Amino acid sequence: MLGKPLLFFSSYAPLFGLLAIRFVQPWLWISCAALAVLGVGSLWLLLHLDARSSPGPHLLASTRDAGPEAASYLASYLLPFLTVSVPTIRDIIAYIGFLVVAASIHLRSSVVQVNPLLYLLGYRVLYVTDDHGLRAYMVTRRAVESGSTVLATRFRDEVLVDRTSVVNS
Repeated sequence: MLGKPLLFFSSYAPLFGLLAIRFVQPWLWISCAALAVLGVGSLWLLLHLDARSSPGPHLLASTRDAGPEAASYLASYLLPFLTVSVPTIRDIIAYIGFLVVAASIHLRSSVVQVNPLLYLLGYRVLYVTDDHGLRAYMVTRRAVESGSTVLATRFRDEVLVDRTSVVNS
């Protein structure tokens, strides 16, 4: 239930970090730095809680890198470079409005693949189809090819987390 909002929040953690660097007013840069830390913590929490689930086998019929889909998301990361270092209340309301629009799109679509924090933390995201017809995004730290079997937890209907290396360790 909280998975999608926490994933959205974590996807903007690097942006909040950049805004913390950009803003001059202490209350504003401290708030952004705190949001960045909370965003990283929310992804850690989600992955930690998901790791408690039992992984199931998935024979992958096809795989492709979902990274190129993330490129369009990076346009939202222009925000720190378009901001002023000492924003007015109107500027802050506009920034919050941008985040509300981004959140509504994120929460109503399947865009886990565009979470820059996953990539910064060494994960990759693949779009996979398994032998039972499941089409999902898979979060993994390793190269996975078509024809391989992975043990994965089902984070959400459309998101798998590769646990093969964790289980086999």
